[in-house]
Amino acid sequence: MRTWSKEVYYQIADLTLRSEIDLPLYEPFRCESADADVTLYRTEDLPAPGPEIVSGTISHRVQRDGWFCHPSGTDRIGVYISGDYASLGLLGRGKTAEYWASQQGVRVALECLLARRGYATLHSAAVVSGGMAYAFTGPSGVGKSTRARVWTQHLGAELLSGDRPLMRVSPLEAYGVPWDGKEQCFRREHYPLKAVFEVRRGDFFRVRKLSAAQARKLLAAQTFMPMWDAETTALQMRNLFRLADSGRVLRVYGPPTEENALLLYRTVLDGSFLKEEPDMKAKPGFILRKVMDEYMLMPAGENIGTFSGMVLLNSVSAFVWEKLQSPMSRDELLAAVTAEYDVDEETAAADLDALLEKLKAYDVIEEG
Repeated sequence: MRTWSKEVYYQIADLTLRSEIDLPLYEPFRCESADADVTLYRTEDLPAPGPEIVSGTISHRVQRDGWFCHPSGTDRIGVYISGDYASLGLLGRGKTAEYWASQQGVRVALECLLARRGYATLHSAAVVSGGMAYAFTGPSGVGKSTRARVWTQHLGAELLSGDRPLMRVSPLEAYGVPWDGKEQCFRREHYPLKAVFEVRRGDFFRVRKLSAAQARKLLAAQTFMPMWDAETTALQMRNLFRLADSGRVLRVYGPPTEENALLLYRTVLDGSFLKEEPDMKAKPGFILRKVMDEYMLMPAGENIGTFSGMVLLNSVSAFVWEKLQSPMSRDELLAAVTAEYDVDEETAAADLDALLEKLKAYDVIEEG
């Protein structure tokens, strides 16, 4: 029977963590003693050799009953994770080991166990306004944190989590967590989830609802997936499908200004966002090159042997092609063109439709 030098308890969503180690960043989540779902203890045992799966900067080494999760550069610090995620052993001492454990190894284990209980970790910045949660998601660098900051500065919203909030899928709720990015926001609170915004750059304001299929593609790229554990990954996919099917995932264009933040907030409250629209996207394996005053769309890689010739484009067509590197609907492309160029909507629409038909005929774009 293990002898505990001390006992500290933390509550994250509906999980209780019993720890032998103080986790300073988890302090807002500290709670009274309770039946523990997960235990964290110290160990001096070095990991046994075994195959590893690398996920970013974290390596997962297969052990007899679970995994040893450690920084990719060393296996002298890390966290042993049991197969059911209920028992965690911290290897290593000092602030470096304990910080890494709290923000990486322990976090990974808790996220996996929460995935099994109907929670999904969404790479997003979440704010609270009017008692409801709103999450901004998208690829790194697209401006999620900037959008959240504008809401806190101008709409009186409060930051719930700046990087990896939990999304409970039934009922739909957003939870603060004891791990975060540069904002270091740790709040033991949860709120009903009003909307998830896919942030897109653009000089025009536009909001539309994504179809379930479109939302699934988006969320699959922004949701934590434990690829070393097929069973838990399958359960996480079920979670994100339920979130995607909720009808609360919206695509948002427009600069991160006070005016657009207010427009977006009002649009979501009154439900006046646009209907679902099919997306189009450029097929991979083509590169765009400018020669004199014209642009050439040329095959690359495996397409060189199967695609005959090249497609000539003008500057507006090249602009559309660049936009199609990410999925966009026809009306979103039209809004982007009219915002970028001094052209009336009727003329722009006719030219855009002709271009899209040309690109479809050449089979360089796909719909979905």
